[in-house]
Amino acid sequence: MRKILALLLFVLCIACIGFIFWKQELQFIKPTPKPENLVQVDMGDSIDIALFENYNTKPLYIHFYNYDCPCSRFNIKEFELMVAKYKDQINFLAILQSSGPLNSSVTKDFETKYGLGIPTIYDTEGKYADNLGIYSTPQAVLVKDSKIFYKGNYNKARFCTSKNTKFAEMALNALLNNEPAPEFPLLATIPYGCELPSNGNEKQRFFNLF
Repeated sequence: MRKILALLLFVLCIACIGFIFWKQELQFIKPTPKPENLVQVDMGDSIDIALFENYNTKPLYIHFYNYDCPCSRFNIKEFELMVAKYKDQINFLAILQSSGPLNSSVTKDFETKYGLGIPTIYDTEGKYADNLGIYSTPQAVLVKDSKIFYKGNYNKARFCTSKNTKFAEMALNALLNNEPAPEFPLLATIPYGCELPSNGNEKQRFFNLF
């Protein structure tokens, strides 16, 4: 009887470890599911630049950040380095979402915590995300002359450790050098990471355990 109980306990432990591993790693390997009502917005498409006041003089770099997403938190260091390096040449904007309430104090907390010195917007209803066809985080959108120059992932690795696949920064450098957008593989443009809370997907609440 004791051997059976020990075996059951062992199996239960293995199952728990497997579940934790899936939750933290495997779900981020697969592409983020597309919302049923997604309006497709592709590179080269024009956008309503009026949504982004005072961003007409320079190219605009939009960073989507989700408080509940571990991928966003892993990615923030990469974004911080880009802001520090390019802030004199590019207008940066952070758009925040969360499955919990977002308000001005939350935005201020983001600004204080990371000290980026850039404007931030809380996009509770997903207006900005929907306008740009964004449904996952972390994602970057680079806009020039009211058209999307680049839209996609920062890196093939969610820890942003692969120097040869820094897609967002490579696109930014091309823009600053007046070059066409690089021809990236699908790995750059198919969203990976966490679904946005504004998608209305209850699975997003699972990410709160991180």
